[in-house]
Amino acid sequence: MSVQTTDIQEPQPLTQRSPWWAIALAVFITVSINAIIPYTHHYMHTISLVEGMIPMGIFMPFLVLIFIVNPVLRALGYALQPWELIFIFAVGYVSMSINELLGRVLATYAVMHYMATPENLWEEYVFGLVQPYLVVEDAKDQLAWFYEGLPRNATIPWAIWVRPTFWWLSFITALGLGSVALATILRRQWVEQERLPFPFAQVAEELAETAGPKGFPEYMKQPLFWAGFSIPSVIVLWYIIGYFDPSFPVITVGIQNHTISLGRYVPFLHGRLNFLIIGFAYFTDLQVLFSIWVFWIFTWLQIGMTNRLGLAEGLGEFAGTRQQALGGFIVFCLWGLWIARHHLKAVFQQAFRQTKNMDDQNELMSYRTAVTTFLACALFIMFWLFKGGMTPFWAVLVAVFWFVFYTGFAKIVAMTGLVFLESPSSLGTGIMGFAPPDSLSSNTIAMRQQVGSMYQNGKSFTMPAAAHAARLSIGLGNRARVLGLTIAFAFVFSLIAAAASTIYLGYTDGAFNFGSYMFRVAAPRYYDGIVSSIRDIGKETHYGLRMAFTVFGALAMGILTLCQYRFTWWPLHPIGFTVVTFYSARTAILSVFLTYLIKFVIFRLGGIALYRRAKPFFIGMIVGYTLSLIVSMSVDLIWFPGQGHNLFWGD
Repeated sequence: MSVQTTDIQEPQPLTQRSPWWAIALAVFITVSINAIIPYTHHYMHTISLVEGMIPMGIFMPFLVLIFIVNPVLRALGYALQPWELIFIFAVGYVSMSINELLGRVLATYAVMHYMATPENLWEEYVFGLVQPYLVVEDAKDQLAWFYEGLPRNATIPWAIWVRPTFWWLSFITALGLGSVALATILRRQWVEQERLPFPFAQVAEELAETAGPKGFPEYMKQPLFWAGFSIPSVIVLWYIIGYFDPSFPVITVGIQNHTISLGRYVPFLHGRLNFLIIGFAYFTDLQVLFSIWVFWIFTWLQIGMTNRLGLAEGLGEFAGTRQQALGGFIVFCLWGLWIARHHLKAVFQQAFRQTKNMDDQNELMSYRTAVTTFLACALFIMFWLFKGGMTPFWAVLVAVFWFVFYTGFAKIVAMTGLVFLESPSSLGTGIMGFAPPDSLSSNTIAMRQQVGSMYQNGKSFTMPAAAHAARLSIGLGNRARVLGLTIAFAFVFSLIAAAASTIYLGYTDGAFNFGSYMFRVAAPRYYDGIVSSIRDIGKETHYGLRMAFTVFGALAMGILTLCQYRFTWWPLHPIGFTVVTFYSARTAILSVFLTYLIKFVIFRLGGIALYRRAKPFFIGMIVGYTLSLIVSMSVDLIWFPGQGHNLFWGD
C-alpha cells in the first residue's frame, strides 16, 4: 500500500549573488504582512491570511513574486533566482502564524479589567490569582478606548500596554525560537533517515523552478498545468460575480460547505471539496491518505455504537474518541522521539563536546547553537510559567510536553500535507488533563487558563513551518545559516509589528467593532474558565471515563505502530488515528478521499512515471485557486470594505 513519492532535492550550485537582496525582501514582506493582517482580519473580513497550515499570508505573496514580479524583474535584467524565492518563502512561512496566536492572546490579557462585573465573579475569583504584569492595568477610560474607540484629540496610551505585552511577547518569542532550534535539531532525522515527504516544501520547490526565457516557470508551458489551473479559477471567478448580484447562479463546488446527516448518533458529514487540499495532498504518501479516510469511517462507526449504547455519557457528541485520539497522539509523539534517540544523542554530544561527527554547515544553525537556544527557551518557559503561578512540577511538565506535542504535530503535518489540520493537544497544558480531580492549585488553574489563549486552533504555532523551513534549507547550501538568522530576526520584528498594529487598530476603530470572535467571545471565556474550574472543584468530571478512553487510544496506537513497523503488508498508517475526529480533518475528508482515488488510479495505470507527469495538473490547481483568491480579496478591498468574503477557511 505504501508508495513513497518523496523527491528530496540535493543542494544545487548557487549563484554568487549576495544574499542581502533576498534578506531585505524576506524581512520586508514578512514584517509588512504581519502588520497588515490585523486590518484585513478584523476590519476588512476578507480572505483569511492566517488560517491553514500553509497560510495565504505567505503563499499569496510567494505566487505574486513568481508569476507577476519576477517576469518584470527579468525584463529589467534582475530576476529572482529559485533559491531566493525559497529563501523568502521560508522566512515568511515561519512568522505567518503570529497574528492568529497573538490576536487571541492580546485580547485575553486586555479584557480582564474592562469586562469584570459583579455577575461574572472575576473580581472575586480571578483578580487575586492573575499576576498584574500579565494583564493591562485598570486604566479606566484609557483601556475602554481600546474597545470603544479613541475620542477626538486623544492619543493612544501606549504606556499601559508595555508591561503585559513585553512579558507575553517574551513567552511567544521563546516558543518561536525554540521551535526553530528544535526543527534544526530534527531536520536530518526527518529528511534523511525517515524521509518524510513534506508536501508543502515539495510544492514550493516545484513552484520556484528555474524560470523560462521570458521569466515565467517552465511548467507553465504544459497543457496539464493550465487544465488544473482552469478548474478552480473558473469556479472562484464565477462565484465572485455573485458578490455584486446575489441572484446570479454561482457554482458552489469547492467553495461552500454542505453537511450530510448520517444519523442521530453520529456527527454529520462535511461534503466540501477544497482544491488546495487536493493539490497538496497529491504529494502525500498513498498509505497516509488511505489511512485518514479509513480511520474516519472506523471512528464514526465507533461514535455511533458508543452513543447508541450510552457508553460515553458526559464526554460530548464524539463519545470519547477525542480523548482516545489524545492517548494515541501522546504515544505517536513519544515514539517519534524514541526512534530519533540515536540522532538526538549524536546532536547533543556534538553540541557539548569538541568532537564533530556530523556536518552541520548547511543547517539553519550549528547544532551547538540549536541545542543551546532550545534549552534556553525551554528553561525560560518553565520560569515564566512558575512566576505566573504554576507549581514547579507542572511548570516543568507543561514546558517539556509543549515541545513534545509541537514536535509530534509538526511531524504529522510533514507527513500528511493537509492544508487544514488540528492537533489533539498542541499546548503543553494538555498534559494537565491527566491530573486527578481537585489536585491542581487555584494559581495553577489560573495560569493554565491564561496560556490556553495560545491554543491557535491546535496548529502548534511556528513548529510545522519551522520544520518545513529546515527542510527547504537543503537547497540553499551554505546559505542555510543566513536563512536561520533571517528567520529569527523577521520573527521578532513581525511579533512587535503585529502587536503594535492590533493595538493601534483597536484604538482607531474600537476592538468591539471588529465583530471578531476572539475579542467578543473567546477572551472572556478564559477568565470564565478560571471561575468555573475553581467553583467546580469536587464536582463530577467523568475523570475515570476520560482516562479509560485515553488509555485505550494509547494502547491502540501502540498496536498500530507495531503493525506498521513489523509487517510490510500492513495497509494502515497509525497517523490517521490521531486527527480524524477534529473539525479541520472532518471538513477535509471528502477531498482526501478523492485525492486518494486519483492517486490510486494513477499508480495502477502508469506507476511512478505517470505520477510525475501528472504533477503539473495539481500544481496548476494550487496556483489557479490561490490567484483566484487574490482576485477575490482585491474585489473585497475595493467594493466591499468591511463586508468581505472569506473563501479560505477550515480551521
